[in-house]
Amino acid sequence: MAQRRIEADPFKYRIRFLILSLLAIKPTHGYELSKRIEKITKGLIKGGPGSIYPVLKELKEDGLLDEDLIVEKGRAKKIYRLTREGAAILYNELNGFYDIANTLIEIATEARKRLQSYMPPHTPRGCPPSTILERLERLRDTIQEYISVLKERIEECNKKVSGRS
Repeated sequence: MAQRRIEADPFKYRIRFLILSLLAIKPTHGYELSKRIEKITKGLIKGGPGSIYPVLKELKEDGLLDEDLIVEKGRAKKIYRLTREGAAILYNELNGFYDIANTLIEIATEARKRLQSYMPPHTPRGCPPSTILERLERLRDTIQEYISVLKERIEECNKKVSGRS
């Protein structure tokens, strides 16, 4: 069975990939797919009827999906699920995706290592820069000196009150 040429439409490819991936996890109906796609993409892809249902129809025509009609609360719903062919195609696409992702991670890791020499010294998470730490240490020393002076004055006052001066 010939697969549709969709390389020219990256949006349609993303919707197709998301639909196949979500159906591999759990067969479901179109409305649920649209909501899950919108949630997964944090609203970047609106899974409205105009984008989801034409792709579902094409995937079914291409033999990658089957549908079952169920009646729920008196309403008919089409539940979509992957066919064996759909699962095989998705599996191959996922392998390609992982190959690309691993390559990108390797390149990004190497680039990051090389760029570290351009970056300011790293401070551990939650720690201020060294200039701030130096100021905090000076403030701590000043406070400790002040506490020592207060202790001496308190002792002097206690001696005067008790009549030991």
